[in-house]
Amino acid sequence: MDPDAGVVFARTAEGAAVSLGLLKCGRIWLCPVCSAKIRHGRAEEITEAVVSWLRRGGRAYLVTFTARHTAADRLSDLMDALQGTRADAETGTRRRPGAYQRLITGAAWAGDKRRAANPEGIRGRIGYIGMIRATEVTVGEGAGWHPHIHAIVLVGGRVDVQRDPVTNRIVHREITGTFDPPTEALKEWEDHWRAVWTRHLEQIDPAFRPTDRCALPGCTCGGKGHGVDFKQLRTERDARDLGEYIAKTQDGKNPALEVARGDLKGGRQGNMTPFELLGRIGDLMGGVPEDQAAGHGSLAWGLERWAEYEAAVSGRRAIEWTRYLRPLLGMTGGDTEDDDMDILFQLDGADGFRDGVQIWDKAWTGLVGRSLDLAVVEAVEGREISVDVLGDLVQSVGQSRAFLRVLSPQEVTELYETLLGTLARRRELAAERRAAEAAAEHREGSHG
Repeated sequence: MDPDAGVVFARTAEGAAVSLGLLKCGRIWLCPVCSAKIRHGRAEEITEAVVSWLRRGGRAYLVTFTARHTAADRLSDLMDALQGTRADAETGTRRRPGAYQRLITGAAWAGDKRRAANPEGIRGRIGYIGMIRATEVTVGEGAGWHPHIHAIVLVGGRVDVQRDPVTNRIVHREITGTFDPPTEALKEWEDHWRAVWTRHLEQIDPAFRPTDRCALPGCTCGGKGHGVDFKQLRTERDARDLGEYIAKTQDGKNPALEVARGDLKGGRQGNMTPFELLGRIGDLMGGVPEDQAAGHGSLAWGLERWAEYEAAVSGRRAIEWTRYLRPLLGMTGGDTEDDDMDILFQLDGADGFRDGVQIWDKAWTGLVGRSLDLAVVEAVEGREISVDVLGDLVQSVGQSRAFLRVLSPQEVTELYETLLGTLARRRELAAERRAAEAAAEHREGSHG
């Protein structure tokens, strides 16, 4: 973050070591460290939203969307089918909606004021106010790629909408109450989404059409087939801890974690999550025999799958809230990469710091070059900082113990605030530089 200040490892009240002086990449799809922190923050945010909605008398459902797939299918094709294609300004390619976007479009869903038989649509009859979507991916040699979408859908809300009398644009939305959607309306909703999901996947590629039953070896559906699965979250406990309707995760059966914490989940029935795949690649590259490394697949197969995964998820959002849902619930935040970075820094500074240690840039570079960064973390964590151990580590890479300094809680806080100020200034300068470069390119293009 700041070479002049070096790296700061602070101890939280619980004794955990937190790195404060290092920039984060913020890549939720590709970085195990950043992904874990971002998803943890997102899970807490989702839990807050669902719990508050249930307390207000609304209803929440976990809806899982899957597509039929084989080992021959490319991940990019499956992701395009589920999430839609991405726009490309350079080639002029426009974004094409996937099956997910089709769920909340059309007169049957949104209603038609001109038709007395369906003025409010299914959306109005169930009191839909929005949903939170997370996309996850697993892969296996037998079943291939298996991307799937988890969505927590909030219904049972009455929303007052105010429009500008001249432009007819919506200028204000507000939840005015909750209600229990009629059973027939909920059944209509489920049937509609299943039909739309199946129809549009089939239009994109008939091979993606969901099946009622599945016998594909290694598939993660457990023989249930692919398509759309609904589970109601009935209590706050469902939203917080052990919902009987939620697939298992390392942290329990928490619906927010099912949506957000894709980094925790082990692939089922032989499939691997991307980070499990990455772990196996690391083991094999480090010399661990194939039959002793976790997971499956050769090193060449794993590297090919990881490269394919990187390309397929580039530019996509792992977790996304529907538009206006946060304001309706009185929540702030967003889904962009900048918002992910904010979560990282908020989590770093979330706990009161007990103390810390500062390692200057030259010494830190030597430690990282010898793969001793984990040893530094272990020396900082615990009842007290192991200053002697840290000094030995610094000396082992040919640097002086003078490049090491123990910090009081106040010194940690003050130094971290300085680091954040440096980062903010760099962001401002980078934004100004990009704007100047864009303006220069525009002028050159105009003259050309």
